[in-house]
Amino acid sequence: MKKLISILLVCAMLIGVAACVCSPRPGASDTPEPSASADTITQTPNATEEPTQHIKTQADFDFEAIDLEIFISAVTSDGLSYHQYVIDPESFGIDEADVERGWGELTREADRVGYAENREILAKLSSIDREQLSDMNMLAYDNLLKCIELSNISEDYYYYGEPLTTLNGEHTMIPLMMVLYEINDAEDVENYLYLLEDTPRYIGQIAQFEIEKAAEGLFMTENALGQVLASCRDFAAEGEKCFLIDHFESVMSENDFGLSDAEIEAYIVRNKSCVINELLPAYDELADTLESLRGKCSDFVGASERGEKTVEYYKLGMQTRGACMLDSDKIAGMLETICSDTFTRMYQEIISDMSAINDYEKAVTSGNVEEDVDYLLKLIADIYPSVSEQQISYVTVPDAVAEDFSPAAYLISAFDDPSRNIVLLNSTSQDDNMLFTMAHECFPGHLYQTQYFRALDGLSLTQQATAPIGYTEGWAVFSELMIAGEAEEYGTSICTIKQLESILCNILIPAYVSTMVNLRGSTKAEIREYLVQFGLDVDDYVDVLYEYAVDMPLYFFDYALGYMYTTIIYDSVGPKTVEEKNAFFTEYLGYGPCQFDILFDKFDIEP
Repeated sequence: MKKLISILLVCAMLIGVAACVCSPRPGASDTPEPSASADTITQTPNATEEPTQHIKTQADFDFEAIDLEIFISAVTSDGLSYHQYVIDPESFGIDEADVERGWGELTREADRVGYAENREILAKLSSIDREQLSDMNMLAYDNLLKCIELSNISEDYYYYGEPLTTLNGEHTMIPLMMVLYEINDAEDVENYLYLLEDTPRYIGQIAQFEIEKAAEGLFMTENALGQVLASCRDFAAEGEKCFLIDHFESVMSENDFGLSDAEIEAYIVRNKSCVINELLPAYDELADTLESLRGKCSDFVGASERGEKTVEYYKLGMQTRGACMLDSDKIAGMLETICSDTFTRMYQEIISDMSAINDYEKAVTSGNVEEDVDYLLKLIADIYPSVSEQQISYVTVPDAVAEDFSPAAYLISAFDDPSRNIVLLNSTSQDDNMLFTMAHECFPGHLYQTQYFRALDGLSLTQQATAPIGYTEGWAVFSELMIAGEAEEYGTSICTIKQLESILCNILIPAYVSTMVNLRGSTKAEIREYLVQFGLDVDDYVDVLYEYAVDMPLYFFDYALGYMYTTIIYDSVGPKTVEEKNAFFTEYLGYGPCQFDILFDKFDIEP
């Protein structure tokens, strides 16, 4: 079942990297998450209804067997996912002989095998009487069907994906993820080196993918090629100064892992040899391959000018990233509306408190991350349902990777280890609004939602592992705005203004402009004309928006569509009091991570 979760698992592994986006590699999965025990949640999934006792049926047992099968297939599909998601394989019935310790496969054949596995899962699901399932299993069943539906639509678009995106591409993310690979014992050392030594093979598969992609007339633009080449060449040129050498030596010198000095030295030599003699040359070879394909670069234009199938892939991406099957024109229209509504709301906030703008330059942080998190916990205490007290380890990312790292990220831990909450901090990043960053990553954002789901009785492993990125990122962005409206210590008016501005300029407008370029073929002049109403019609902003729309057309949809759909549901219910907000969030979270089509149905909304 690797194909189903291929886009969903490594993306989830690290929530927050580079503006909270981790570009998944084909064949990988999304972020591991921490857990809590089921009895730590103080509210029932739906605060307005009395839970009814459900006696497990054969349908429940059959579905849960499929659920576990899919989960095991996902977390054992590559060495990084397995290391992050699983501490005790026996607790899941995992046979370690079946675990893929390397990066997995990026080949057309592996892709076809994945879709065949999808069809096998569909056949198994069709034999289950859905109506005999418990409410929680029925939700998981419906989500799984929608995930497979979206996945299967993608079967004919293998070469339309791009592992080497200009931001967060595989070429930048692989070294970063190696640095963040936790090494706690001698077995981890071996597994780390196995993964490192497998990297040249995987990079070779990326190079072959690009050759095949170019043969299909789908190669990247020259603008994107220049950026990717520069990144690959720069990394390859590091030689003995490569941060992966110093990083590993530091880990080994600071911990003995029960190893002798001779064993430690042997590992250090092995690591250095691999980096210098295999990894860095693989990056040079990848760059050579890409350079040889320069003549096949695509024109610097949107999907609408690249053919009907490219447009269809783009439309599918809107649905996949947003976790909702709405029609693309409908989505574009909704984006246009929410851009206007957000600007109007921001303007109204300014008018209602003209003095607030005087505090615009003031920092929204105590200057201490832990104090900010403590303040967030106070702010959400009554509004959100409770989770158990959480222990958080704050880890500073190495300076060598800080340039490609966001101000902070939540590293989701293993499914069978509820105690590991790790927040990665970038000491080189200047973040004057750290309170909002921590709201996104911690409370009530990713960490809180993850812990809530881990503690939610009966929530399937697969539903958690396949949590749509649009759903999780939409929640996190929405969380920032919720906190802005509660942060009286910093002024709720100016906090709300700041967040509305950030969401509008950095998420919503870029997403809508992408639809202008890729669905309608809008020019830079037309983008500039659209931006006049917001006072944003400046050349630099127009250029950046157009570049993203062409080279990374789906980049903003996880955030923009997820936030938009979450807002639609919240505004439709319209909770006003503390009690009403608590009841809403209890019900919303009680369904677990869902495709938004399902949530719209649950809340009786016609978007």
